[in-house]
Amino acid sequence: MNQAMLTVAARIEVGDLDTVLALIDALGNPAGSIAKALAGSGDGEFLHFASLHAIRSHRAGRAYIVLELSADGAPDAVLGELARRAGDYLTPIFRFAELGLAPSRLAEFLMRHRITVGYQLFQPAGLAFSGVPGLSVQQIEQERALAERVALLLSQQGEFASSLARLEAVKHALAGDPAFAWASDPGPTPPPGPTTDPSLGAKVVALLPVLTTAFLWPILIVAIPLACWIAWPTAWLPTPTIRFLLLAAGLTLVFAFAALLMLYLIFRRGEEADWTSDAAPTLDQAAAMFARENAPGVAHNHMMSHTVRKPGILRFFTLRIAFCAIGTLTGLNPRPGFLGDIGTIHFARWVSIPGTRDVLFFSNYGGSWESYLEDFITRAHEGLTAVWSNTVGFPRTRHLFFDGATDGERFKRFARQSMRYTPFWYSAYPTLTTANIRTNTLVRRGLHARTESEAGHWLTLFGSAPRPKAKLDTTQIQSIMFGGLGFKPAGRLVTVRLGTDMARNRTWVRELMPLLSFNDGRYIKEQAVVTLALAATGLRELGLPEAALETFPAAFLLGMRGEGRARILGDDPGCADWWWDQSEVSAALLIYGDTDAAVAALVGTVETMLAGAGAIVDQIDLTPVGKQLTDRKEPFGFVDGVSQPAIRGTYRGLRNADPIHLIEPGEIILGYPDNRGSVPPGPLLDARDDPTMMLPIAGEDHGFTESIKSNPRLIGFNGSYLVIRQLEQDHDGFWAYCAAQAQKFAHRFPPPAICDAEFIAAKIIGRWPDRSSLARNPYMSATRLHELYGGDAAVATMREQAAPADPAATPIASGDRAGGPASAGGGTKPPVTPDNDFLFGTEDPQGLRCPYGAHVRRANPRDSLSPGSMEQVEITNRHRTLRIGRGFAAQDGRNAGLMFMCLNGDIERQFEFIQQTWMGSTKFHGLDRESDVIAGNGKSDCNAFTIPVRTGPVALDPLPRFVTMRGGGYFFLPGRQLLNYLAVPADVAP
Repeated sequence: MNQAMLTVAARIEVGDLDTVLALIDALGNPAGSIAKALAGSGDGEFLHFASLHAIRSHRAGRAYIVLELSADGAPDAVLGELARRAGDYLTPIFRFAELGLAPSRLAEFLMRHRITVGYQLFQPAGLAFSGVPGLSVQQIEQERALAERVALLLSQQGEFASSLARLEAVKHALAGDPAFAWASDPGPTPPPGPTTDPSLGAKVVALLPVLTTAFLWPILIVAIPLACWIAWPTAWLPTPTIRFLLLAAGLTLVFAFAALLMLYLIFRRGEEADWTSDAAPTLDQAAAMFARENAPGVAHNHMMSHTVRKPGILRFFTLRIAFCAIGTLTGLNPRPGFLGDIGTIHFARWVSIPGTRDVLFFSNYGGSWESYLEDFITRAHEGLTAVWSNTVGFPRTRHLFFDGATDGERFKRFARQSMRYTPFWYSAYPTLTTANIRTNTLVRRGLHARTESEAGHWLTLFGSAPRPKAKLDTTQIQSIMFGGLGFKPAGRLVTVRLGTDMARNRTWVRELMPLLSFNDGRYIKEQAVVTLALAATGLRELGLPEAALETFPAAFLLGMRGEGRARILGDDPGCADWWWDQSEVSAALLIYGDTDAAVAALVGTVETMLAGAGAIVDQIDLTPVGKQLTDRKEPFGFVDGVSQPAIRGTYRGLRNADPIHLIEPGEIILGYPDNRGSVPPGPLLDARDDPTMMLPIAGEDHGFTESIKSNPRLIGFNGSYLVIRQLEQDHDGFWAYCAAQAQKFAHRFPPPAICDAEFIAAKIIGRWPDRSSLARNPYMSATRLHELYGGDAAVATMREQAAPADPAATPIASGDRAGGPASAGGGTKPPVTPDNDFLFGTEDPQGLRCPYGAHVRRANPRDSLSPGSMEQVEITNRHRTLRIGRGFAAQDGRNAGLMFMCLNGDIERQFEFIQQTWMGSTKFHGLDRESDVIAGNGKSDCNAFTIPVRTGPVALDPLPRFVTMRGGGYFFLPGRQLLNYLAVPADVAP
């Protein structure tokens, strides 16, 4: 539907101004009896908004009647229909501009006085904007009635099994109502356009040709032949005349650019010298405006501003440049109807009255005047500044676009002082904001949704809002991604190998689905639950098309033991003494429960379900998880899981106020924005392989349009990659080594340090066993500190005594750092809370407390590689993983160890990067021949470890291998929608 945004300006005598204004006032704001005529009775509505004004020009002796309207249809047809419907009301007013004007000639009169604005040199300067482009009054009203009817139907519904079922019930009810037969048509498809906000480069590329053709075309006439001669000199006849003309053209260009530079300098001097106004409207003016704003029951307001363009030819041009820039850049906005991210305007326009310097601004907007101006001051001030800075009295501006409107209070005073009250204003839908209108359009389009996710999105339109792309769709995410399910202490890792019968494999997934846990695990009521992760082989055996499987990352498809992985991970290429089955498995199941018996029972159920589909390959019992974090120790005896990233939007992320550990969902969970603000690409499925649209549709939100049904499907949405590594740990060997090194090097660590086995172990690990940090507790653990020195007063005294021994050290942790105050006599053992808000580079830049090679410092360097840089912290956080591992017990002559497990959105960028670049690298942080002894690689020629002290580094004896890789793999943790897709019976699967 074409929309016409028209402005009519007819000159009247100044002496008639008050009389005309009184006649316009009689029409009403909001409109009185004329409103019925404008709306029509059975003729169909065509007019969105209209206002009528009588203004005094800046030119002496001039006044104007100004009519502005926004309507559906071609301009001439709109003015003709307006004259037909409202001629009896408008003709007496416009007779003051043309004596004897008859109602039959009103349409012709309005067409003759219409102002067609633009930014070209020979057009009246101006710009028009529609916040609801392409929507007719009829469509807006129809969709409002539909939304109200649908809301009523939803409120009358009982319980339904799914969002799609609720939608289908609404569609069935509407199908029997002839009044809504039109709703079977989804309506016009939004025009294709940009999907993301334009970059600065894109804005420049869009602006340059428009500015050049609009304002610099005389220079082009000269520049083009000159450029052609430079490029092809032999193509031009070498006559004296041509040489003279080309030389003249070159000199003309030089003078033209010099003139432009001079004009710019003159313009800047003018900006600095321009008069600015602090004037406010008079009390009478303010009262007149207040009396006609915020009408009861009306959801929007009307604003009319009358300013005067500054004199001079420069401002003639700069005003047009401003309109050109705004109009061009608005067209790049990925959200039609928005100025920047402001979407409250129905219709707005700037208009210059020909033959004058009068500049008028009209706007129909939602909400109050204060909220409207504050939005622009904060979020789109450049556009307002660019236009209004060309008018007299505007706040001080720089380079046309800057400052100005950012001087908020002065700008609002200027805007109010320039305003004139609106004597007549008409709105076709006074109770609807632009947000209501857009929502109602989505309600109509959403009736054609065909997937559960689309139906769920549609239901949020009623009293809620569509889920932002950064908001986790928690019901679709397996519970393990919200944490390690530590409240289910018992656990077992089960690996499964499926057979070649795809139908039976799918049946197994379908039967397994009720046993899986989704959403925040804190709400789990079952005694035991299953987490399902699939290897690439498993996805293939469940019928995922090969073309879709190829869209998964190569690291996942190759697997942990695939080509090149051993070199990256530091593993034994021959996988000697591999505890897991040597052949690939299809899936890994983590079965966690309240008791060992509950876990065993659920394992039995899973094994029964597998009959005919496959078999369990490995079963590994995991050690029970303690209730408190202090009870959750890995086999060497250190509290584990102290430093974890907190995913924004999860329970832990909402509670964690420390920004150095907060990461965006997309770093771990596929389909969400990452720390860079982008949604990383994930695996995709061809639309032809999902005809019933069970999977989410790829691409930006297009508002339920049919055109996106052919888009690929998102396989990975709400999923993550799971890394599992079974690490055997030599507890006795580790502590024997630490004890021997402590005895050998005790003399190198004078008091207040206590150099014993725990001290050496803490230096190797990077934390004390009680989870207190070396960065804040450099001499002994927080627990031992309180045991030896008692309460806070004693600790403070020790801090003063210790300061000379290590002047670079930060003060020894107080009772608050170490876990709360202790009694003065030291008779109580305080709880120790982890001090995890430190920065290595800022607090320990030389590694004197926590060595560079320590496991904790390697695994999460924070700002260590660039001390004090928060940008470095951001870089580090791009590589973090969410660890969900548990221990396993010793048995059959095998040592206990850690079942290391972590989740990441990108195996190469996160887990493999940490393993290779930080933990496995012998050159990390400028070290030499040192690699992390805890990482499980244990390179025989890279087993050195140095502890920096002020008297020189302490080089420990070569470290034996204390941690050995015994099994593991790469798996994909699917979201609910992918699991449902893989569970469809084979006879109905695509």
